[in-house]
Amino acid sequence: MRARTLSLSMLAAASLAACGRADLPLTGADAAPARAVAAAAAPICVNFNVPPVGALFGAPVGTVPGSVVWVENGIPVSVHKFLQSTGAFSFNWMRIEPAPAAFTLAAGNTGHTNNINAGFNFTGLPFIPTKVTFHFLHLGGYENLSVNGSPLVVTLLTPPPTPIGGVNAAAVWAGVPGGVQGTVTLSGGPVKSLIVGGQEFWLDDVCAYP
Repeated sequence: MRARTLSLSMLAAASLAACGRADLPLTGADAAPARAVAAAAAPICVNFNVPPVGALFGAPVGTVPGSVVWVENGIPVSVHKFLQSTGAFSFNWMRIEPAPAAFTLAAGNTGHTNNINAGFNFTGLPFIPTKVTFHFLHLGGYENLSVNGSPLVVTLLTPPPTPIGGVNAAAVWAGVPGGVQGTVTLSGGPVKSLIVGGQEFWLDDVCAYP
């Protein structure tokens, strides 16, 4: 009987050896360490939350074109002349306002531009963005767009001109009462700066991605 017991023990040991470690429970010191999963880098955004509601920039308050009017999350925001379809320039105002009811893509405050452009400089970030997105509400007129210092284009953002400033521009949009709202994506190359504005135009969530 002792010999039979010994034989069975040796058979079990041989079976385990043939199966290998994959059949052993992964517990204690033998457990393989969990592989770290790299977290996706969060975007850095201008959400128009630094100036108070009602803050006004532009000709009515004596702002000089090209001036930086605030810095949000390391992104300087400036105001610039607006190119009319006639070829003339205007410089009216940008005001910080709660999101209009039609602008459901926005949250909190927005930048309302009226015949003026807003500028965003991404060169001070810890990375050069390969993608920039922004939400917009268009309730009339037309827009200006410039990327990476390209000449201003008088356009609509439905869709935007592409390529522009060495990157691709695309938009998705939908009708809302009185106009359209949507999201523009700039991608396919470094995005160092953006200038955008309109006549009856709101902006929110200008976001830069590594």
